[in-house]
Amino acid sequence: MSLWRRILHGMTAFSVDTVVSNLAAVLSAALVFRYLDVSTYGRLTLALSFYTSATVFLDFGLGDVFTAEIARARGAGRLDWARFLLTRYLWLNATMGFVALIVFLAIGYRRDPLWTVMGTYLLTTALNEVLRVLFHSYTHYRHLATQSIVRSVSRLLLLMALPLWWRGELLVGVAWTYPWMDVCALLVSLWLARSALRDLQEVRAHGYSLASLAALFRQQGIYVTLSIPVKRVADQLPVWFLKVLTGDVGVGIYGAAQKGFSLLYAFFSALETTIFPLVSEQIETDRERLQIALRQMQKYSFWLGLIVAVVGGLTAHWLILIVAGAKYVAAESLFRLMLWNLVIFAFLQSQRPLFYALGQQKWLFALSLASTATYALLLGAGISALGVSGAVWATLLNGVVFGGARLFILRRLEPQMYIDPRSVFRVEGFDRRLWGILRERVGKRDL
Repeated sequence: MSLWRRILHGMTAFSVDTVVSNLAAVLSAALVFRYLDVSTYGRLTLALSFYTSATVFLDFGLGDVFTAEIARARGAGRLDWARFLLTRYLWLNATMGFVALIVFLAIGYRRDPLWTVMGTYLLTTALNEVLRVLFHSYTHYRHLATQSIVRSVSRLLLLMALPLWWRGELLVGVAWTYPWMDVCALLVSLWLARSALRDLQEVRAHGYSLASLAALFRQQGIYVTLSIPVKRVADQLPVWFLKVLTGDVGVGIYGAAQKGFSLLYAFFSALETTIFPLVSEQIETDRERLQIALRQMQKYSFWLGLIVAVVGGLTAHWLILIVAGAKYVAAESLFRLMLWNLVIFAFLQSQRPLFYALGQQKWLFALSLASTATYALLLGAGISALGVSGAVWATLLNGVVFGGARLFILRRLEPQMYIDPRSVFRVEGFDRRLWGILRERVGKRDL
């Protein structure tokens, strides 16, 4: 299968996943609000916050490192290394999942059953993550999307049938839908993973030990783990600054605009998810073809993002009304500004996969530290000068500055993979052939 066809399959699978999962999430939320009052829902939210905090310790954020390394091993024909990595990742997740379960059981013993539920949820999440890494590293995009869809749809069905299978406290029953949806996804994923697992079963991983894994962690993993708190702080900076400088109203307006933007961004971010393992795989086999594919993706993402930014800006009023309601009309201008992030994203989408493929996560960590510090300064100055819109301007400017910095470093690390930003304005032979194919197909439909 050609590289472009694989990318198209990935984009299609993740787009379907986004639509189905978001719809199921909305319907599930409606049912939860119907079952629980405000105070009870607050208890569930608190329990989920403990779960979310504990997920960091399941694999210490190393899932993407294993994904990239397994994909690179496959590209280089080193299936023995791929098998070793997958089995060790399974060992890590299973061990930490059971440790988390035991800790949560001990904390909640005879106190609150929610701790037991969340501990079980951590274990099922850890096991599902192993299969997610397997599917992603093998570029089995349809299986990966199916795993996500099964999780969201099965939880919706469990909530719909809650009165039939649960007789205890509603809060606990609603909470149990989380680990049970993971169990459903795990069973389906194991069935889907048969072919990949069968290939690895025939390989023997000789010559590798924990020392090999420790070397990988020292070179790449430690920087990924350290980046987790930095990223979480960076994600919350706009809310914190808006709270201090503008109050709750500013935070609410920003949040409404961010919610609308995230619905569109989900489709664009699917492209990075698609190419992430492909970059690590192809960089070992055909760098020239990979560079051409990334250049073309940058071009088409740029123009698509530009179109969405313009059209979305013209229809911002109606989009905000649909997503947030008339009370949040003030978020229109922010939403219009946020849409220009899609244009900037066209130049950023291949950077993280390339850093991972080159094993240069240390540069991503260093840049994330500098970016977070600069972002804080820009937010303080922007919000003080422009109000709530200053937060969006700070985000745009920070993205441009550090996107350029990552591009400069990638050019120094691997000149062959450099993608000239000006190439988005060039018409190449591939573009002409693609345009000819589209015209031919449209002409056939008209006939």
